[in-house]
Amino acid sequence: MRIAFLGDSLTEGRPGESFLARLEAMLTGDRLLNHGRAGDTIPGLLARLETGELAPADLAVVWIGTNDAFLGDWYLPPLVEPGERTGGDDAGAGGDDAGAGGDDAGAGGDDAGAGGRAGRALRPLYERILDLTLARTPLAVCVPPVLPDPFEQGGIAGRVAGIGAMTAAAAAARGPRARLYDLAPAFAAAASEPQTRFTLDGVHLNARGADVVAAAFRELIGTLRGPGRATSPPP
Repeated sequence: MRIAFLGDSLTEGRPGESFLARLEAMLTGDRLLNHGRAGDTIPGLLARLETGELAPADLAVVWIGTNDAFLGDWYLPPLVEPGERTGGDDAGAGGDDAGAGGDDAGAGGDDAGAGGRAGRALRPLYERILDLTLARTPLAVCVPPVLPDPFEQGGIAGRVAGIGAMTAAAAAARGPRARLYDLAPAFAAAASEPQTRFTLDGVHLNARGADVVAAAFRELIGTLRGPGRATSPPP
């Protein structure tokens, strides 16, 4: 299979350790396409896809959003609710729905409430990423951002959770052509003791973290092949 991996430095494999290098050794019969770029964001990945970067593939894995969480809200596009036309009264930064306390930020829909302003502002861009990806591949795996190690910097964990909720909602809206895959359980299962660390700096993978991600994706890809099409054995 041709499997495209779309994302940021975690996909590119630098800084830190590369899970894709490990996965390639496990899936010797497949071609893995690295479309990761260090520092990339949801708007950045969308811009790359709009230039036609992605070639046809059998499967695409979209793992993006960590840098968006670290950047915070200052760089976000104007807030546009799903189904709302750009330029509406509420689309600008000063609209009623733009603030954290807007009426639609709470119970205005499961994804809106859980995703916060970042999730709501980024969802149209993420939806476009899925549109462009699914034009090139029959199935997209949507991987929410994850913090493998505890990270206490103000607001980061909440924004990661919000963008993750948005990712889940966008994947669900695509039906069977998009599948959500959360790496958090794989990290939790691999934490043999409380001081186990999977990153160099709270974000970028160390060798142990890269091993966890590679093993998780190997298992996932094996399930997606269907009966009788097992992955290559580990080296």
